[in-house]
Amino acid sequence: MNDIFFYDFDFNLLADFPRVVSLNIEKKYCGYGTFEVHFSLSETDIITLLENNPYLFVVAGGSSAIVTGWRIDEDIAIFGRTPEWLLTKRGVQPFAKTAATAEVIARDAVTSGAGDFVALGELAGFGTAQSYSTDKVRVLYDVVCEVLEKQALGFKLVPDLSLKKFVFSVYQGSESLCMISPSNRTAYDVTYTVEKQDMVTNCGWYERKFIDMGGWDAYNNSPGLSDSNPENAYTYYKITSDTYYQSGGKYYNVTQFGLNCIKDYYLYSDTPNGKWKITDKKPDTIWVYIDNPSETGAKKWDAVLSGIKTAEEALAEISGLKRRAKTEGEAKDVEYGKDYVLGDIVRVQTEFGDFKKAERKRVSSVNIYYDIDKSGVTPVLSSLEE
Repeated sequence: MNDIFFYDFDFNLLADFPRVVSLNIEKKYCGYGTFEVHFSLSETDIITLLENNPYLFVVAGGSSAIVTGWRIDEDIAIFGRTPEWLLTKRGVQPFAKTAATAEVIARDAVTSGAGDFVALGELAGFGTAQSYSTDKVRVLYDVVCEVLEKQALGFKLVPDLSLKKFVFSVYQGSESLCMISPSNRTAYDVTYTVEKQDMVTNCGWYERKFIDMGGWDAYNNSPGLSDSNPENAYTYYKITSDTYYQSGGKYYNVTQFGLNCIKDYYLYSDTPNGKWKITDKKPDTIWVYIDNPSETGAKKWDAVLSGIKTAEEALAEISGLKRRAKTEGEAKDVEYGKDYVLGDIVRVQTEFGDFKKAERKRVSSVNIYYDIDKSGVTPVLSSLEE
């Protein structure tokens, strides 16, 4: 077992502890993992270190983690998250990118939100060109995961002790020749889990903001607007003039789009077809339904999303609420880091009695463990569409 090195956030080495009771590290392909290490109560210097240093990260072999808490009872247990978790502690301001790869979009977001402590690794050229935008402040971690997951890319944040920064890089798993199956004697203690509790059938409700388009001269129709134009959807204008006029001592009223427009009221559209309406209250937000007419009855499961979102954000979140299937097991005679790595696609044969299922699965995370009795790596394998 490698020594456990403790550093502060200025990258100063504070302590080195060679003896641990147990160690567990979960690493994820696209996201942050967990860390837990146990020390004997005789290691009292660790308690002093933890109490006097609120910001610590650890390095153990090729793994690292941010210390997020600890517990002292029968032994000293230290908990943490892998460094990717630090991206949850930063926000990124509204931005838009067009014709940029997922890797470039993620890198730009990281530079914008965490460039003071994160350096960028080498540009690898992963992903195809796409457009991305957000009109509100978002959690940096959420943006990075959202952009990269769409193109099955992973990312990591690794401390560089010489640079004294965390380095962000995007990577991509590859096809592996590794075959994992009990009959092939490369897996044991296999479990196959399907979870549908959070699944929806690609439909549901989300709240979005109306877009303020500025003022509109109703009498002269300036700027020039048309009715029932999809581009009007979920926008509004403040009316700056009435649609009536006075001539020869008489008042005449004309309408726009069949509407009697009154100064300081609002012209707005709350439907996808862009049909105009009038209100005396400033439009703020509206609940919009994303339909899936292919499902009906009890088979139609809606989502009700929390927080104000754009249409793109809502679609991405709803599409992620699906049936989850994963396979876990102890790998035998296949070596992590040699036969497969995080993000790789491996061939898996699941076998339980007469139930057999052969699939290509992605290594979505790995659990690295060590204790006095044994050590090893447990891969977690997910369906490719997840």
